[in-house]
Amino acid sequence: MREPSPSQESAPTSVISEPQGGEPRTPLTVECLGLSQAEVYIDAWRKLAETCAEPNVFLDPDFALPAARYLTKAPRFLFVWDGNDEKRGLVGLCPLAHPGPGEGFFPERLWTHNQAPLGTPLLDAGHAKDALDAIFAWCLKHFGTGAGLIFPMLPQEGVVAGLLRKGAAAEGREILTLDAGKRACLSGGQEPQQYLDASIHSNRRRKLKRARKLLEARGILTFQVATAPEDVRAATESFLDLEAKGWKGRRGTAFLKSTEGAAFAREVATKLAAGGKYMVVSLTLNAQALAVGLVLKSGNRAFWWKIAYDEVFAHYSPGVLLASEGTRFLLSDATIALTDSCTQGAYSMIEHIWSERMGIADVLAAVGAAHPEKFDVLARRERLRRTLRSRLKAVVLWLRQWKRGRAHAQG
Repeated sequence: MREPSPSQESAPTSVISEPQGGEPRTPLTVECLGLSQAEVYIDAWRKLAETCAEPNVFLDPDFALPAARYLTKAPRFLFVWDGNDEKRGLVGLCPLAHPGPGEGFFPERLWTHNQAPLGTPLLDAGHAKDALDAIFAWCLKHFGTGAGLIFPMLPQEGVVAGLLRKGAAAEGREILTLDAGKRACLSGGQEPQQYLDASIHSNRRRKLKRARKLLEARGILTFQVATAPEDVRAATESFLDLEAKGWKGRRGTAFLKSTEGAAFAREVATKLAAGGKYMVVSLTLNAQALAVGLVLKSGNRAFWWKIAYDEVFAHYSPGVLLASEGTRFLLSDATIALTDSCTQGAYSMIEHIWSERMGIADVLAAVGAAHPEKFDVLARRERLRRTLRSRLKAVVLWLRQWKRGRAHAQG
């Protein structure tokens, strides 16, 4: 478990942002809080996560706080408040990554980590623009003109991306899109069978039908959904076991391969399930788990977070079969308007099931309009950093494949 150091627990820092235009309103206050300070306001945080303009379950306190304790350096949490000390409401939450050795040389960035494939800040639906303006005002005061702020893995058609573009245009601030791509998603309100018939290629549908029949010939094939907390705990353990036995276990990245990872996964399951925001979908054969998926919820949005399958049955495509049945389940839930596939790579199994795509990108925004030349230098450094990182990843991947091929040849 990662305990925050004293330097990470800063005293609250405030900046007042006056709402622009419209009816006069109480100025918004921004406080920069450390981990233990942020935990004090967990009830207000939960309420904001459930009612915000653009849902992000990975910033729900029942996900973000365990991640900050177990997985990464604790971020700096910017809490945006509306009202005075006696009666105030939380209208924005934006976690900033803890500064590294290149502080000031590269842009600041919102906090994400390997288990959180989305960087959308939480903004109250009725105060979204003002809350975002307040965050930028705080950053301008503390980071100075010419500074930049990266919003990683931001949906490009979402509320926050739209506000960023409008704000930059209105104030004359620079804004750049980096590492743009597409991510599979699933819109609610569609008839399940019609959707699957239209989105899955006929050859793949035939193969899945044949695989299902072969499995059914071996016993009772069942699709199950766990939502009750006690059922979620048992189903999550099945997922953890399957993940540890698969390629992530061999690579050492499965949750059970570290004490911190296992504690994080179990705490998130317990806490989110208690609030009805965590589901486990499973495909079982004679009560034995073939594939297990973890689905999270926030507001009217679902997130297909994780999937693991028994590699002994890989020939039967259990993960694809589970995704197909999971799609039926998600489309049958009228409370889900959109499901995010949470994919982060160029290829994903779910892309062959879900035909829809959402634009996703990192957005680098200048925190002020003054000194655009300083921001341009900062942006060039960030682009160079990303290029070098991409090339290094390619070398590592090549070496990994070379070692695997050499080991296979030696036999």
